[in-house]
Amino acid sequence: MIAKAAKFKFRLSGISLKAQLIFSFMAVTLLVLSVSSYYSYKKTLDIFQTRTQETTLSQFRQIEMNTLTLLHEVDKLSKTFLMETKVQSFLQSDKLSHLEFIAMERDIMDRINQYLTTYNYLDSVYIFAENGTVIGGTLSQNQSTAEVGKNYPFYRTSLYEQVKSSFPQTIWTGGLETIDFMRSSIPDGLSNSRVISSLRGVRWIGGSQMSAELVFNVNERYFNSSYGSLQSTPGGSMHIIDRYGKVISSTIEETIDQPYPFNTKLAPEHAFGSFAGSRAGTHEQIIYYRMKETGWTLVNEVPTELYTRDISQIGRFTAAVFLLSLILIVVFASLWMDRIMKSLHQLIKGMKNVGRGNLGMTLPQASNKEIGLLIEQFNSMSTGILELMNQNEETEKTKRQLEIEALQSQINPHFLYNTLNTVKWMAAIAKAPNIMECMTSLGNMLRPIYYDPSPLWSIKEEIAFVQNYINIMNFRYGEEMRFEFDVPEQLLQCQTLRFMIQPSIENALIHGEMHKGVIQISVSEHGGDLLVVVHDTCGGMAADKVIEVNRKIQSQLNGDRTSKGIGLNNVNKRIRLHFGERYGIEVQSKEGVETKVFMTIPAIYDSAAS
Repeated sequence: MIAKAAKFKFRLSGISLKAQLIFSFMAVTLLVLSVSSYYSYKKTLDIFQTRTQETTLSQFRQIEMNTLTLLHEVDKLSKTFLMETKVQSFLQSDKLSHLEFIAMERDIMDRINQYLTTYNYLDSVYIFAENGTVIGGTLSQNQSTAEVGKNYPFYRTSLYEQVKSSFPQTIWTGGLETIDFMRSSIPDGLSNSRVISSLRGVRWIGGSQMSAELVFNVNERYFNSSYGSLQSTPGGSMHIIDRYGKVISSTIEETIDQPYPFNTKLAPEHAFGSFAGSRAGTHEQIIYYRMKETGWTLVNEVPTELYTRDISQIGRFTAAVFLLSLILIVVFASLWMDRIMKSLHQLIKGMKNVGRGNLGMTLPQASNKEIGLLIEQFNSMSTGILELMNQNEETEKTKRQLEIEALQSQINPHFLYNTLNTVKWMAAIAKAPNIMECMTSLGNMLRPIYYDPSPLWSIKEEIAFVQNYINIMNFRYGEEMRFEFDVPEQLLQCQTLRFMIQPSIENALIHGEMHKGVIQISVSEHGGDLLVVVHDTCGGMAADKVIEVNRKIQSQLNGDRTSKGIGLNNVNKRIRLHFGERYGIEVQSKEGVETKVFMTIPAIYDSAAS
């Protein structure tokens, strides 16, 4: 991979800057235009799809209204038909003589024929009595029978059982044909129409049990006409799907009474929706609408190419404009780059002359701001080389002087330690062990200050520093103070800021009302943080004084005032700078009783610090 990158870099190095700029500009332009064109295309396609869906939804609602109007009219006709006197007599009569049946059948069939003639959307009407007699048929074929015993084919269908179990509710079902309700075949010359049927169990007005099944068959082509006239998309198709996923009406006749292939994608929880599908190699956008009253689903299949054809033309036009724009960009960019590169070539020539030792030469200013700035800087560089050479000599002298001063600064700590050792041995000769011990503690305190520049060290080292300080303070106050340490062994190697605890002890000694008491230093870990507490019983502060102290500590952090030395303000600022704003110092005190200084830092173990 590295070899390929190096090879590519080498190839670019052989190409002129002009060519690289033009190529880069073309690449960026091509990328931007391609992305914008793609998303414009997608957005346009979405708009077309949305508008198609909105138009289809409006069509679906019109179809639903037309369909429900037809269903309600058929339902009204069936109820009116049931109230006919002869029909009620037939429903009430369990056993009729042959002559009685013939007379009644003639009157009822005359009425049925009137219905079929008046309402041309009706294909046939039947009354299937529970005793097995049947009255009904089409306008051209009477299928009535006086035979008792349910030998008529309809009684052996699952549809008959479904009607009985749904009594007295009406059932609408499709995918049937005229022949499905007949007991004889259809003669040549007569059509076997597809029908959508209204079936309901009925009883006579005074009865309580179902005495017959009334069937009104509607010719499917009238359903088709109710939505076919609204089918505005050429090449598309519309279907009515029943609640079981079967096509009961369609503009494609061969699909009727077949399972709808995309039924599993018709989400039952959505009343309206769409999805992409493919039928016989044709990509389609399938839009569906569920009719609440019937449970049927209206489906409109729109070939995708119908609403992408115009978009494709727009895409081709955009591509042509894009290519023409790209050519014009290359031409004008080349002309403009020639103007820019003229000044750049002058600059390159001047740099070569300076490289040959021709110092002090200058170039004329360029019209381009950026190249002009480069030429200005080149002129300054060319005329200032000699001055820089002289300044370099002066810098070398200054550097040597600083090195001498650095060496001298290292002498001061040595002198201080030598002096302390001299005083210590003088105290030994004078037999003054207190002075010797004090000088030893002072030397131990000064050594890390001068020789260890790192900001952190271990809790163990911090405690050792504090103990040296306490030794010196005990000489000052005559060991009136008592010091206690509570530091768990596992926390001794945790890292802390150098000289963090000593200022709190110093405040307790200097600002305490008395010098007899106990100062406790404790360290504990809480949730990944170290809590260092300095607790003294040298008398406390009033509540307003505590508030003032904490305020000054915070104001020192925000730069409201400065402080010399390494007091609590300084320690708090160092903690925040090293570990973040959530860490720092807080002072708590009870007047005349005690003062506690809480210092919170993250728990950093020695291995993590390294």
